[in-house]
Amino acid sequence: MLPKWDKIYSVHNGKIDNQHKKLFELAAKVEHVFDKPVHRDEIKALLTDFFNYMKYHFDDEEKYMQFIRYPDFERHRQIHKEIIQSMIKIIQNIKTTNDLKEKLYIMVKKWLLEHILYEDMKVEQWRLGSLSSENGADITFEEIKDNEDEAVIYFYACECIGQIHDVPSGIHKKIQNEGAKFKCKKCKFPLEFFKKGY
Repeated sequence: MLPKWDKIYSVHNGKIDNQHKKLFELAAKVEHVFDKPVHRDEIKALLTDFFNYMKYHFDDEEKYMQFIRYPDFERHRQIHKEIIQSMIKIIQNIKTTNDLKEKLYIMVKKWLLEHILYEDMKVEQWRLGSLSSENGADITFEEIKDNEDEAVIYFYACECIGQIHDVPSGIHKKIQNEGAKFKCKKCKFPLEFFKKGY
């Protein structure tokens, strides 16, 4: 069985999380039709939806990684390209409806969900690893009490040239409502609100 969306897969960015949830929903549809008799056109429509949404999501995710200056961006983008190329090959080499269902299921399970659960979590770990609390302690997931449906992104600046920090809504609320201080681990300066995005 394919995993279902769970808070443990959150990257604490409402927009990206909502897109990941949609991809999990599409994966569940693939799993649903995997062992049932369905018409080839229904499978092709599902594959097309999946392919188009994945391209849209990868584009947004790459813009986000560039904006926060994720250091492993090029490798991550290359993985996205490989996933898209593999999907194109699958589409071009379909022989039967069962072949299509099997390949689509493998693609969803291996490439997409493993990518979210492994590669995208690396971005989240790096992002949190660039922040510290006022006393220099690392930020933990327990501190981040996000409204999980919130698709707002909060950007903060520090003294590092060109560095922007995407701060989870839970930390943004602590800064704004409670006067909490969070610092960039690199320059050690407190974060200052830069702008709100979607």
